[in-house]
Amino acid sequence: MNVDVLADGKAIARLEHTATVPGLKKLPSLVFELPENLRRLELRGSHVDAQGKATSFKRRWSVLDMARISHPLYDTARPLVERIRAFAELSGLVEVGDAHLPAGTSAEAVLLEAEARLGTTLPSPLRALLAEADIRIDNSYFVQPHRLQTAEGLLLGPGGYGDGNGDLGVLLPHSVLARYRRSVAVFVEIGDGLGALAWDPQGVVPGEPPNAPGDQDNPGARPATPNEGVWYWLHQEHIAEPALLLDDGYQPQTAEAALTHVFKRLALSQAASPESEEQLLVDTAHPRNLLQLHFDEPRKPRLRFRSYDHHYSLY
Repeated sequence: MNVDVLADGKAIARLEHTATVPGLKKLPSLVFELPENLRRLELRGSHVDAQGKATSFKRRWSVLDMARISHPLYDTARPLVERIRAFAELSGLVEVGDAHLPAGTSAEAVLLEAEARLGTTLPSPLRALLAEADIRIDNSYFVQPHRLQTAEGLLLGPGGYGDGNGDLGVLLPHSVLARYRRSVAVFVEIGDGLGALAWDPQGVVPGEPPNAPGDQDNPGARPATPNEGVWYWLHQEHIAEPALLLDDGYQPQTAEAALTHVFKRLALSQAASPESEEQLLVDTAHPRNLLQLHFDEPRKPRLRFRSYDHHYSLY
């Protein structure tokens, strides 16, 4: 494939790419800067398919920029809680109130009790978030600090697996059950089934699969900073395959990146709806915009914005 990328009529980059395996890759094939105040993006090029048939194509989109509501989330000069409050006020997509604590207690006392009960020290950004705010996105929510529990506890309780709906020991490989038993479920997703963002203090095993659909021939997870663990999403629909949140190098994302991802996945993704196929979604406030190129037809390329996506989020 050979493709010229044009921004408002000016050529800014060229993609020369030969696919070696099917499916998607997290690492981009082409990196280029998004110009300020970009109005239109265009692709002009040609490709040869696996059967050797050559096709040329040309496609232009008007740009829909989500930065107008997303930008507070990326302001790293401010504490995470302040960024979330500003994002909630600007976007109207999130409800943020004061933390709900048992009467006569302090946030620090409640967090220390939770850590003692769970047998781990929670990441600092998570402690600050839970101590200061009660956060909800539609029916989904961050767990109140005195109600924190393991991922296994969440599945046995609200998930219903303790009521005869399936033995976790039978449903799950030993390594996954062990992860759920030592992990802390911090955000509960209520939608088409039960899901959660959880943190495993033990981190990753070198080479373990990220469980990202379509991400074939990836190198597998790589350990990062000791004692910082790994964040992941679990869901009843794929309960035996927790999806790890990894960065470009397949190392665990930082706590702030994982916590911010909640708002990309469940809030911004809901608002990110182009009015037609002629609009291209981007977020110029986001440090990394990942655009997936594929073809609906040989002459009809499409770009999909994946930086809010469950599996392909980049920070």
